[in-house]
Amino acid sequence: MKSSRTRIAFLALLCGTSFVKADILMLKNGSKVEGSIIEQTAQGVRMKYRLTPKIMDDKVFPMAEIAQVIKQRPEEVEVVDLRKILPTADLLKADQYEQIIQDRLRPFVNKYASTPEAKEVEGIIEKLQEEKTLVTNGQVKLEGRWLSLKESKGESFNIEAFRILSEMREKAAARDYVEALRAFDKFFSARPGYVGSSYYIEAIPEAMGILDKWIGVLDKMSSEFSQLDQARKLGLSKLQEPELSKTKNAIEDELNKWRAMSDAMRNQRIRWVVPYKYDISTIQTAQKDAVTEKSRLEVYNLQELKAQNEVLMACYRKIGEGDYTGGAAAFERASALPLANEFRDVPNDLRQRLMILYGQLVRGTASTATATSGSSAVGGMQATQQDARVAAILAEASGGAAATGKPAAATAPAAATPAATATPAQMPATATTAPVAPAAAVPVPAAVAPAVAPQPQQQYAAPAAQMPAPVMQMPVEEESNLQLYIIIGMALVIVGMGAAFLKQQKKKSE
Repeated sequence: MKSSRTRIAFLALLCGTSFVKADILMLKNGSKVEGSIIEQTAQGVRMKYRLTPKIMDDKVFPMAEIAQVIKQRPEEVEVVDLRKILPTADLLKADQYEQIIQDRLRPFVNKYASTPEAKEVEGIIEKLQEEKTLVTNGQVKLEGRWLSLKESKGESFNIEAFRILSEMREKAAARDYVEALRAFDKFFSARPGYVGSSYYIEAIPEAMGILDKWIGVLDKMSSEFSQLDQARKLGLSKLQEPELSKTKNAIEDELNKWRAMSDAMRNQRIRWVVPYKYDISTIQTAQKDAVTEKSRLEVYNLQELKAQNEVLMACYRKIGEGDYTGGAAAFERASALPLANEFRDVPNDLRQRLMILYGQLVRGTASTATATSGSSAVGGMQATQQDARVAAILAEASGGAAATGKPAAATAPAAATPAATATPAQMPATATTAPVAPAAAVPVPAAVAPAVAPQPQQQYAAPAAQMPAPVMQMPVEEESNLQLYIIIGMALVIVGMGAAFLKQQKKKSE
């Protein structure tokens, strides 16, 4: 059994692999034939070559027709594909680099050791190891350019959008237009999606090109439907029982399977489905969907969208880099844009991301507050003025009160800052006031949000009353234990009184 499996695997390898040895015949008519020379004599050369991508041919070429015979060594043939590894693809992960090295490059070096080709492949391995180190250190390769750790954080939103665009391009290159359109839908299928990215603008004209090709496929299916339908009916008319019933049942089963698949995809909100070629209504529905989508995309002014998304991406970048002040300023510009309906969720997404960044800064400030004596009064005044401006911007964008230049009263959520209980109106704007987390409606409350990322020399130090030391929690625990003892004592008294009452009742009954 094991020997049989080995032979099957070996035959499969031979069938699925290109020529281990590739020879070239340069013919006198200027054409070139690549294959494997089986036999060469004074009369001619017998070669096995690929007539089409799927059909092999075995032919003898007379020497009178041959200008030159070029024989290649196996390593010369195999190294051609390995050279295509460089330049490497974008957004590769460290484990993907290692997989390429171990699965493709190392076996070649071991197989053809001490050859010029093996030395060349060792150079490719060295290059991949260098890039792997960069990825391990947090850098990212995007469109052939290496981004620093800070840049990669700033471009994190755009990077995910680029993955979608790359998937769309890959499917389109393979002429899988349905999968390519499904990939395009990932830009906006889950709100807010990635419609605010730079790559969404690039994807729109490419998606329209894919739609043109898909519409062409559907038009061909529609034109061929009558012929296919007549051929099927003619074939059924020639059948007799029981083959006729079996064939009809098979046709019905095929249609039911397609309907089940189509319904499942519709339930998952997947718009693009390959129609059933024997049902003209499904073809017409697919044509209508494709034309409608192309018309929707044609309405957009790409130049205006590009300018708009540059403003949106500026905010995404600042937030990704952890630049709170820059993000708030960019959010001010983004909230003033006249956005179309498709982009309506982008400001909310930016607001939420700004809230998350603010929360991270607050936690970072609180963790170091006990080790910092405080900042200068001048620094506190400046931060307060900046915070008031930022909070007013965010309040207006979220439908709150208009900017007044004064701190707006807001209570911080307990989860964000457990020690802070006073409202901003009760807290003086001094250098020792601890930052308070934002309210749910507005990401950054006025006069308390940090205007910049906390620095060691400019930390907001919380007062001792607001940031109690661990020992201050002990009275709470003692009080809790005392209450427990009181409850237990009261329970014992009640039980004793109940027992006495029952005993008295028993005596009366006697």
